[in-house]
Amino acid sequence: MMNQSRNTILNHIRQSLGYDHIEANTLETLEARLANHPVHEQPVLKQALIPQFIQQLEKVAGTFETIPNIKDIPFVILDFLQQQQLPEKLVVDSRLKTLPWPNKLQLAYRAAQADDMVSVSCAFAGIAETGSLVLLSSLASPTTLNFLPDNHIVILYKENLVAFMEEVWTRLRAQAIPRTVNIITGPSRTADIEQTIQLGAHGPRRLHVVLVERSM
Repeated sequence: MMNQSRNTILNHIRQSLGYDHIEANTLETLEARLANHPVHEQPVLKQALIPQFIQQLEKVAGTFETIPNIKDIPFVILDFLQQQQLPEKLVVDSRLKTLPWPNKLQLAYRAAQADDMVSVSCAFAGIAETGSLVLLSSLASPTTLNFLPDNHIVILYKENLVAFMEEVWTRLRAQAIPRTVNIITGPSRTADIEQTIQLGAHGPRRLHVVLVERSM
C-alpha cells in the first residue's frame, strides 16, 4: 500500500513537471553518473596517510597508539586501562571475541548501557584529511558502543585508512549499506557554557585509537 501511494505521488510530480517521459540521452547521462560518481576538487595532503591522520586526531584531543598485529589488541587495551586508572571491565565489538583476552578483563559482547565506562569498537575506516573515524552499526557493533561509555577505544586497521571522505562512500557502495553510519571526530565536546570547551558533553570524554598494522 505504501509503495502504491508513493508511486502515485511521484507520478503526479512528474506530470506537473512535464517529466512523463525521460529521453534516452537523459537516461544514459543519469545512469552513467550513478555508475561513476564524480569526485570534486580535493586538497593535497602534505604528509603520508598515517602521520596525517595522527596529526588531525591529536588536534581534536584524540589519542592513539600503533601495534604490529591484531593479536596485540587485548594487551594494549589492558595497558591503557591501567594507565588511565579505568575499570578492567569492557563492552566489546563481538568481531574481536576470538582474540586472546587476558583473564583479568571482564568482557561483555552487547549494546552499551548507561553504567558502562569503557567500550571497544572496530572502525570501518579512518579519514586522514580530518582525523575522523567511520563506524557502522551492526549486530556485532551496536551504535551505543560509540556514544554511551565515557571512554571509547576504537580499533582501526591500516588498510582501512583512506585519504578523503569520498573514498569512504566508494567503499560503502560496494557493500550493503548499514542502517547507521557514524563519523566521529575526536571526543564529544561543547563550548555552550561560557565559550569554554568541555569534553564529554554528549558522548565519550576520551577517544583512543589503536592503529593495527596487520589485521591477520
